[in-house]
Amino acid sequence: MNVDETLRGLLFRKFHIGKLRFDFLEALLAVCITAVGYLIRTPFEYGPPHWTYLLAEWYLALTAGVLVFRYTGSRKRALGTYAILLILPTVVAEGTILRGSACLGALLLVCALLFWENGRKWLFTLTVTVLLLYSVRYVGILAACAVFWQKEELKTEQLLLLLAGGGARLAAAYRAYLHAGYTLTTFHWPNIYEIVGRESIQGQLVDPIALVGLFLAVGLTFLTLWLFGMGKWKTDRAFLMRLLLFFGLAAVYFLPYMDQSSGYLFCVLGVIYFMVEPGDFLVPVLLQIAAYAGYQECFNGESMMPMAVFAVAQFLIIAYLGIRLLQEMGVIRIWKERNLSTWTD
Repeated sequence: MNVDETLRGLLFRKFHIGKLRFDFLEALLAVCITAVGYLIRTPFEYGPPHWTYLLAEWYLALTAGVLVFRYTGSRKRALGTYAILLILPTVVAEGTILRGSACLGALLLVCALLFWENGRKWLFTLTVTVLLLYSVRYVGILAACAVFWQKEELKTEQLLLLLAGGGARLAAAYRAYLHAGYTLTTFHWPNIYEIVGRESIQGQLVDPIALVGLFLAVGLTFLTLWLFGMGKWKTDRAFLMRLLLFFGLAAVYFLPYMDQSSGYLFCVLGVIYFMVEPGDFLVPVLLQIAAYAGYQECFNGESMMPMAVFAVAQFLIIAYLGIRLLQEMGVIRIWKERNLSTWTD
């Protein structure tokens, strides 16, 4: 056997490690992407993030790739997920420049989705409870879990555990926020307050706009849960990702005092959603742009465009996801039928 044949055999050779199957070129590409992901974190002033966060970012990309493979059965999409998450601007900005720990929250949710995929609902519940206790920015996931309970995908005791964790974190966080002297200009996130105004009223113990926004977010959550309760549950993975994205984004969009790291998790979910539903590629693209604008304003004091532009873009994403969910669950049709029967009676 000559050298050319040996190289050809190596390049197109398939490897089997347990249930894992991959080509030599896929393994080589994964190694190169990993090296690139590390190298793009080194030119900054402070160097790469702490090794624990660096490992968490790598494991997040790997776990998300495994989840996409479980969803789609495609090694190419799984490898694409791994590659994108290693070099995603928000991931680099959060871990390397900001030295934040949002990767831990994203890793918890991706692991929870793997538990859900394997039918281990209690492990899913416990992992999401830890996520809710970890940060208030993930409270929207609690609303999605309430929909799971409505459709009998979760037990009552599982929902109560989630409510206890999410409710305790929400109450503790906003009790601290409202009495800490924060204003809506303290944080950097393109939400509704960029559109309606962020100026606080001097002399007040708490920011009244923030207080109104808090009650508005709670009220809208109950309204959407009531609407979704009328619809039919769908079991496909794209629907699940849309549900998590909708409630998660809506929560951080309407809740006050959300910072730039609020978009990290949903950028990760957006990449996974794109791999499951390639036709909706504009959702993760616009979400990535809007989320990165928050990091830009945090680092530089201003973003590439007025933050209100990104707030409108994010609102359009939420509206699109919500309308599509209502259509898929048949809520609009059921609403029309009920109103028609009421008028005819």
